[in-house]
Amino acid sequence: MARKPEKNRMNKLADVAEMYFLEGLTQAEIAKKVDVTRSMVSRMLSEAREQGIVKIKIERKFVYDQKIQNELIKKFGLLNAVIYNGQPEGYALYLTHLGAVGAQAVKPYLEDGIVLGTAWGTTLNATFRALELDHKYSGIKIVQLVGALGERSLDIDGHELVHYLVNKLGGEGYYLNAPYIVDSQETVEALMSVQGVCETMEMMKECDVGLFGIGSLELDYSTFFNAGYLVLDEMQGLTVHGAVGNVCGLFFNIDGESTAREFQQRSLTISKRDLMKIPTRIGIAGGSGKIKAILGALRGKYINFLVTDHLTGREILRLADEVQ
Repeated sequence: MARKPEKNRMNKLADVAEMYFLEGLTQAEIAKKVDVTRSMVSRMLSEAREQGIVKIKIERKFVYDQKIQNELIKKFGLLNAVIYNGQPEGYALYLTHLGAVGAQAVKPYLEDGIVLGTAWGTTLNATFRALELDHKYSGIKIVQLVGALGERSLDIDGHELVHYLVNKLGGEGYYLNAPYIVDSQETVEALMSVQGVCETMEMMKECDVGLFGIGSLELDYSTFFNAGYLVLDEMQGLTVHGAVGNVCGLFFNIDGESTAREFQQRSLTISKRDLMKIPTRIGIAGGSGKIKAILGALRGKYINFLVTDHLTGREILRLADEVQ
């Protein structure tokens, strides 16, 4: 196990960082002042970032496409839509931007005493990490809406995201301590009788706001597949039933109709009926591989508030006109 730098070392890293970032000295000037080589100064600045001594924050001002927002709201009867301009190359950067926009959209809904339900996935992870708050909230409850994905997906798993939000927002977490998919409907029913699971399932019915990613059946975009949770044969089995996407692990076709009934009977997640009763259902998703899934989610009313980019929004509208 690597040892933490000593206190004197940390102070020296801070001195070098202050000279570079605050005083505006060059690395060569700093090297002369602290009697080290210029390459050593460069390594010290990198180490200062790794140790959290230097934290870089980038304030990006997003531009929004009001025309596409209005068209989506009108066509699908949405409460709201937030559609920003831009879809940068590279999925990691795109996810960062989408998460930042999602965080801005979610923040006005955060207030004392609300019950907030959350699903899972990379987009929600990016959204929650982009949330910037100046205080914690009193009496807030955060509910895990979908069972666990497993050990290989801890950073995007519903349990971990609830835990992260509880630490960030304050309040109390309600965890669904059971796997998302099991071997039979009987196992689901047995798990539902466990007190902790039952308590969380009941709290789902109290949610004021739901925060969802929108899962795709396209392999490059599927959390289930990329996390190793479903193998190729299972994914193909879902598409045979016409599934194009899911919200909270509830699968639907491009018309928004529920599908893959047998699969759903083996899953532990919020019921479609309870999901539909959540007043504000915010879906945050985008990219070419998600267009069919988002359209299905909109048509099925799984979400009533969409956050995405303008290229995705434009393609959703085009596909909606094409596939009546």
